[in-house]
Amino acid sequence: MVATAPRLVVIGAPEGMRMARAARLADHYGIPRLPALDVLVKRQPLPTGGFVIDGAARLLDRVAGIGGPLPASALDLVVHLRDGDPADSDGAWRVIRFYEARGVLVGFRPQTPDGDIIVAIDAALRGRTAADPPRWP
Repeated sequence: MVATAPRLVVIGAPEGMRMARAARLADHYGIPRLPALDVLVKRQPLPTGGFVIDGAARLLDRVAGIGGPLPASALDLVVHLRDGDPADSDGAWRVIRFYEARGVLVGFRPQTPDGDIIVAIDAALRGRTAADPPRWP
């Protein structure tokens, strides 16, 4: 059984911090970083070899009327970078609760070392194989 690259979403924290974290995770795993706008609004297809989607939770909630947040079945983990107040709007809370209820949300402080987040991602990947394709349009 060969594990495949992770399918991740990074939300929370200020935009610059979130984008930097998403870029470092994408670089570590050798997968593309995709802006949430491209994936959710423009309906860009997801790469089959793993990805890191970077976006604000409010954006994920805003497109919920169009098609809902990215389905939890298409993801391995949603990394929520909690900075102070975990969410500053009802929309962000809805997205956080959506992924939390589906068991794919993990929260970290923005200053958490990359290695700690990578350990959580690797644990989420354990047991997943190349035979488990992403399920997104």
